[in-house]
Amino acid sequence: MPRLVENVLKQEVFSQTIPFVFSSATLSKSGDFSYMANSLGVESYQFFSVSSPFDYHTQMEVKVHTEETRMDKWEQVANDLIKNNGKTLILFSSEKEMNQFRQYASEPTKEWNFPILYEGDEEISYLVKAFQENEGTVLCSHHLWEGLDVPGPSLSQVIIYSLPFPPKDPVFQAKRNYVENPLEDVDLPYMLLRLRQGIGRLIRIKEDKGTIHIWLTKEEKTDYYKEIIGVLPVTP
Repeated sequence: MPRLVENVLKQEVFSQTIPFVFSSATLSKSGDFSYMANSLGVESYQFFSVSSPFDYHTQMEVKVHTEETRMDKWEQVANDLIKNNGKTLILFSSEKEMNQFRQYASEPTKEWNFPILYEGDEEISYLVKAFQENEGTVLCSHHLWEGLDVPGPSLSQVIIYSLPFPPKDPVFQAKRNYVENPLEDVDLPYMLLRLRQGIGRLIRIKEDKGTIHIWLTKEEKTDYYKEIIGVLPVTP
């Protein structure tokens, strides 16, 4: 794996004299495309943004929760699942985090009136199909922050179990070593981009409505709340 993939893209791809078009709901942050451009090795580009076709203020509600203890968090997540009769995507930052919740949800004292599916138990395409076709199902995943398209009542609630900061793996560590301020230049932009992608799983068509739950630690609320508010479609 290249240490910095943008160098390879710049030399091998964008050096060609042909046009490239990037289109996405999460290419920019407040109209600024520099983070994505730098990540891809794009030095010269034209850009524009168009308004969303969705009326988020009537279609989406956002709730921010502060984690006190892990057990309190699990209980509140469980209450939100029951209140919504399933129909929920829970996004975790890691497989370990998902399995910790799974252990809690699998306790003999827990009774669920809906199935709970976990990424890794079956092929992901099978899980997504089951989630979409069986209204009242919960899907737990640590990879489906992007690419999941489930319009309609089967997905009316998204729970962001924790902020999706990048992993401490060699690739991201190399990126951190390459910049002057790793938090501001690597970790925070990645997290905010990933957060927006996760939130985007909820409203897929104009008829969709639902709730986003975002969980923060006390430290995260102190350090990042302002940045998080800045990328949300509606005020929590």
